[in-house]
Amino acid sequence: MGTLYGLNLEEGEKILWMGKRSIRSLWLPFVAGIIFILMATFMTGISLLLTSLLGVLFILYGISRWLRVDYVITSERALKITRHYAFIYLLKYDVEEIRRERIRSFYSLEKGIPGIKYWNLIIENGGKIVFTGLGDTEEVKKILSKGED
Repeated sequence: MGTLYGLNLEEGEKILWMGKRSIRSLWLPFVAGIIFILMATFMTGISLLLTSLLGVLFILYGISRWLRVDYVITSERALKITRHYAFIYLLKYDVEEIRRERIRSFYSLEKGIPGIKYWNLIIENGGKIVFTGLGDTEEVKKILSKGED
């Protein structure tokens, strides 16, 4: 496992789980992009160019949403790291964290449409961190439960 921009581990802290949003949770921009690109095959001239460009932009939007957020559970904390880019240059990153000993509760909510399921994992203390669009929350919940014993 590599380290992430914005993740500064404390002395003795270990990464227990690291993940990203599931591609399934980003189905809408990908489907919209493919539809626009397919529509462009029936067009000519400037409308072909604009429709194709719109399709590519939807797909790039989905990819950027997937790339910019990482979720991490360490031996000490639960973190959500969001990177902000200008084209390909990293401008800054935001780190939301909850110390493991302060976690009051965590639960998952099923999202999606039939056939395309994903889950949001909500970790709460006074505030909350939402791990959006996870493919499977059971592994993460087991790791968080071990810290509560």
